[in-house]
Amino acid sequence: MNYFISSTFLKVAGCSIIIFIFLDLVWLSVVARSIYFKQMSYLAVIENNRIVFNLPVGLSVQAIIALGLAVFISLGLLVENNLPTSLCVGAFAGFVMYCTYDLTNLSFVRNYPVPITIIDIAWGTAQGIFAGFYVFYLTRYFSS
Repeated sequence: MNYFISSTFLKVAGCSIIIFIFLDLVWLSVVARSIYFKQMSYLAVIENNRIVFNLPVGLSVQAIIALGLAVFISLGLLVENNLPTSLCVGAFAGFVMYCTYDLTNLSFVRNYPVPITIIDIAWGTAQGIFAGFYVFYLTRYFSS
């Protein structure tokens, strides 16, 4: 457990948070913006034909998810230090985190869109795979 208070892990986690937030902001503001607007605008605050995000809360959530991915992937790397392990642990952790959010919403939010559930879970799994890649290489970089 000492690893998680080491300077190596703190650097990996900090960089991971920055990368994750950057990727998620590109995803939400460029790639999937129209899909989310079309499917979710009935639940959102809209100004100037755009969904308005509560940025401090959104960034906090993204940082927490990124930190969780860094921890889970690092635990996997402590067991078996190779890229395939990192990618698999990242994919699974991303899948579980995003399933928890989206399937919970699907279970009780009236008219929560199934297409968003599927797209978001796929994105979370992809984010986990990306995290597996950069956590692996950041760990190697900061460990040397």
